[in-house]
Amino acid sequence: MIGTNDIKETFFIPERMPICLQCGQCMAVCKTSSIKVDGLSYENDFLDLPPNQVSHKSFIDFLANRRSVRNFKDKPVSNELIDQILASLSYAPFGAEPDKMRITVVNDRKRIESSLPHIEKFLDDIVKWIENPIASRMIKRRSGTEKFNTIKNHLYPISKLGNYKLEFGDRITRNAPAIIIFHAPKNAASHTDNSFIYATYAMLTAHSLGLGATMIGLVPNAINKVKEVRDIYEIPDENEAISSIIVGYPGIKYKRTIKRKGQQIHYIHA
Repeated sequence: MIGTNDIKETFFIPERMPICLQCGQCMAVCKTSSIKVDGLSYENDFLDLPPNQVSHKSFIDFLANRRSVRNFKDKPVSNELIDQILASLSYAPFGAEPDKMRITVVNDRKRIESSLPHIEKFLDDIVKWIENPIASRMIKRRSGTEKFNTIKNHLYPISKLGNYKLEFGDRITRNAPAIIIFHAPKNAASHTDNSFIYATYAMLTAHSLGLGATMIGLVPNAINKVKEVRDIYEIPDENEAISSIIVGYPGIKYKRTIKRKGQQIHYIHA
């Protein structure tokens, strides 16, 4: 794009038009609303920026108050609140092909419960697979080192101890009344990054509405491996589930937060 605030005529470089992501950045900064991008309009796709009334301290306090909630009240979440959570995603940044992202909302505790026996069996099978050298190597080859290490070093020992057995209660979806699943076609660009960005925005918005939420990896993994779970959640066969969050009213109140110090930070100064 060529143009400045001092030039009335703005135009696009023809050979660069095919790589336009329709991110809207050029239209968002145009003082005179003169820039036009196919598929976007000032009337339907843009809002004047509201005043930024959140100080740094207020924002940090908000983050400090948010906890991953795994204990919920026996109280349904209204569709109106779910809609408010989803509306926040329209402000989320994205990678390539955001139009390929799909979101499935299951606001039905009975349906969630119907998936749990299948997920429980899947978690039992993971123990068998990891303990079988041949199956373990196949999982590592197909999943990659990062995901394999997560399964072997985190999911496997917890499953082996029987933590996810339904006889001890629902330790998979934690009795949450609703779950939101983020998925996309397996070959869609950036769908993994987009899923986690959207899930993060959804969790923060849920907190702002007085709800509790936490990201759950067990459900997407089961969806991708167990047909019965995929069918219950009505995820298309060609899609890969990446992330999900469980949502509900917190069953407990936290008295304090924790400051995590796991990050290793390295500054490079000029």
